[in-house]
Amino acid sequence: MIQKMLTKYWLVFHVAVLFFATWASVFHSNTGWVICFWLAFFAIQAFLLLPSGLRGETLGAAQSRSLGSAIQDPFVYAGIAFICFTGLQWLNSGCPLVYVEDTEVWRYRSPPVSWLPFSIQPFPAFTIMAIVVVSVVGGVLFRNGMGRASKRFFLNLASMVSGCVALYMVVQGLSGVQPYAAWGGEAKACNWGTCFGFWMIVALGGHLNFMDTRFSKTLVWSFFSLLGNLLGMLQFETPLGIALFAVAAVVMLGYWVFVLRQENGTTQLKLFSCVLMAAVLTGVFFVFLSPGHPATEKVTLLTHSAYYKGHLNERQFLASIAWRIWQDFSWLGVGADGFAHYGQTLIEEADWARLEACGGHLSNDWLQFLTEHGIVGLGLFAALILVLLGPLFSRLRIVFQQKEREAVVEMDAYVVSGVLASVVMLVSSVLFSPLQSGAILVSFVYVLAMIPGFLPTGKNVNEVRG
Repeated sequence: MIQKMLTKYWLVFHVAVLFFATWASVFHSNTGWVICFWLAFFAIQAFLLLPSGLRGETLGAAQSRSLGSAIQDPFVYAGIAFICFTGLQWLNSGCPLVYVEDTEVWRYRSPPVSWLPFSIQPFPAFTIMAIVVVSVVGGVLFRNGMGRASKRFFLNLASMVSGCVALYMVVQGLSGVQPYAAWGGEAKACNWGTCFGFWMIVALGGHLNFMDTRFSKTLVWSFFSLLGNLLGMLQFETPLGIALFAVAAVVMLGYWVFVLRQENGTTQLKLFSCVLMAAVLTGVFFVFLSPGHPATEKVTLLTHSAYYKGHLNERQFLASIAWRIWQDFSWLGVGADGFAHYGQTLIEEADWARLEACGGHLSNDWLQFLTEHGIVGLGLFAALILVLLGPLFSRLRIVFQQKEREAVVEMDAYVVSGVLASVVMLVSSVLFSPLQSGAILVSFVYVLAMIPGFLPTGKNVNEVRG
């Protein structure tokens, strides 16, 4: 019994601690990312000692199978290559700013080794390396060491904890406590509204897994995972981001209707009443408890053409700087946080305040990756995403080839919500810079690594009990 519990929860517990440590590191970056390295080591150790096992499988056989699967996993090698790249940027960092008397301009000196990846400052490069390590370690463990029950437990836990954090930050922000009060609607990389919106969409799928549970349990879980994340998204997300998540929520509710049509009326009423409760409480909160809430202004901005024009002008201004930097550092980029530093040496002093207002982010993740990590770094990151998407597409094809409505209905709802949340994040990565945040990037990678495990592989294998 004890071994069964350990094989089911021991590994997922380590990964959950590692995952939430990335959230805490946003607030305590000086020590948080160092701790993440240790937690990643302990998670790998848990994977080697107690991976999830198949029914009737011994612990030794489970260890051999999981390790063999990891050795054959292309995600492992793409991840190691990306970790080495960011590690070289950190080790080869340090480019002081000097004044060139001949041209009377300020320029950054060459890195210690000019032909290796580099970064202007060590700490941003170290942060990026830590984020990549956490993302790769968790992705490998989810793909090779955990079963469906462990993955579902993690998604339930992450959605609920995210809602709890969102409720806390909303209360703090409305009370005027900094920095929460200043975070409302900022289009920054660590935009918590995007993170809460992502987990809100994921939770809408997980909600369907509570069809056969007690109403009290469903109500408590939905209060935090739905209401909490919804309030956090509206409080801290940008206007355009709110529109994206609203569309995704409507799509997800449409899937609800498709699935629940064959359920009894009691189940339908139980689940829809939880969603209705979250919507009503949100309306009451904004209209009566917090009149003049910034969310109202954000929704109003969506009807003003000036909002879109201003956003487009800023993107064009920043993109022009980024392309100039990339032309000089095409293959290896200028390192983490290098866009803001190098950008100041390429523009007039009158535009410095405009560049500083963006917080060092381009409102386009892919262009930022290209600028700061070059063709090589962007290629490695894209390889990670493509490896994650490969099994997802191949297994979805198996489901739809069955040509049975029941196959789609009985598919775990976390697949639909996870895919939808990931699509919204990819769209958002073109409009803003959410993937520059450790909390958001790790969430995105972990969900993409998990959801193929809820789909059939086309082989007659035993169900994973962990």
